[in-house]
Amino acid sequence: MKNTFGNNVSITLFGESHGEMIGAVIDGLAPGIKVDEDFIRHQLSLRRPSGSISTARVEKDEFNIVSGVFEGYTTGAPVCILIPNENTKSKDYSRTKDLARPGHADYTAECKYHGFQDYRGGGHFSGRLTAPIVAAGAIAIDALKNKGIYIGTHLKSVAGVSDREFNERDLLGDIESLNEKLFAVLDENMGEEMQSKIKEAKSELDSVGGVLETVVLGLNAGVGEPWFDSIESLLSHAMFSIPAVKGVEFGDGFKLPLMRGSEANDEMRMADGKTVTLTNHNGGINGGISNGMPIVFRCAVKPTSSIYKEQNTVDFKKGEDATIALEGRHDPCIVHRARVVVDSMTALTLVDLLSTRYGTDWLVK
Repeated sequence: MKNTFGNNVSITLFGESHGEMIGAVIDGLAPGIKVDEDFIRHQLSLRRPSGSISTARVEKDEFNIVSGVFEGYTTGAPVCILIPNENTKSKDYSRTKDLARPGHADYTAECKYHGFQDYRGGGHFSGRLTAPIVAAGAIAIDALKNKGIYIGTHLKSVAGVSDREFNERDLLGDIESLNEKLFAVLDENMGEEMQSKIKEAKSELDSVGGVLETVVLGLNAGVGEPWFDSIESLLSHAMFSIPAVKGVEFGDGFKLPLMRGSEANDEMRMADGKTVTLTNHNGGINGGISNGMPIVFRCAVKPTSSIYKEQNTVDFKKGEDATIALEGRHDPCIVHRARVVVDSMTALTLVDLLSTRYGTDWLVK
């Protein structure tokens, strides 16, 4: 089992959904990076379930940083963050432990770990493990802000309802607004309609998915590597590590094949002594390297796999067909909770890329 992502700055995840604790270790951070625990709490609150559109399992996420931070700053040693699991109901999973939940990793985990995996709440595969990602990502997001790099994600669409586009003339304003919202939309009316669709699916014992759109503002040109460690390669790797993400596109993505080269190319000009592009069809990246324009990408998030409708499955212990009707506490939609996870993995990836380009001390200079 491999649980580490990153080259010069890496994150390692550990724990299970119903185990005593979950956590993360960040290795490679330079000494002297400020660690704002109030900001970590704020970021965790954006991931926490809220209201009737989320699961009833609400954890306090009272994290504890047990190494790598002294008097509010990183020491250069590995930063270890622990988050206890307190609100668990493991008995909800005992009755169906040998039944593969459609859309989940139950069957593939059985194939790989031969029955020794912790099945409760999805174990190590659970979205619960995105909590330490968010805690670790908060440190990276704050460090990037101090270097003038900002990250924002909105719910571009949920259940077919679309948010407005980012305002290209005030990207920073949009980003700052989104980062204070539990339901991160740019148009509140569309947000209410999205929530109605989520509630409708819940009432029908079903779930819905959506698309998250992310913008990175302030990343200078020249970051990234050609070929295997391109910005697209590493960000895609990071995004696909997030449960339920099934597609990633950059810039105009799958619309680009419908264009001619004269339409898809981003023409260039000088503005205030800097090279800029007149459009951003390629999402701020050329040849795997940032060109100084905003990085833009989208993630497709599938409908939550845990639904209460009866479904066909198999009993992988008995080797026979079966049906399953789930119990427990589940989200009818996870898109609104996943957006802060996308921000966090984006920040951790960028910190690693920038450390590769400029050295780990760059974040504190």
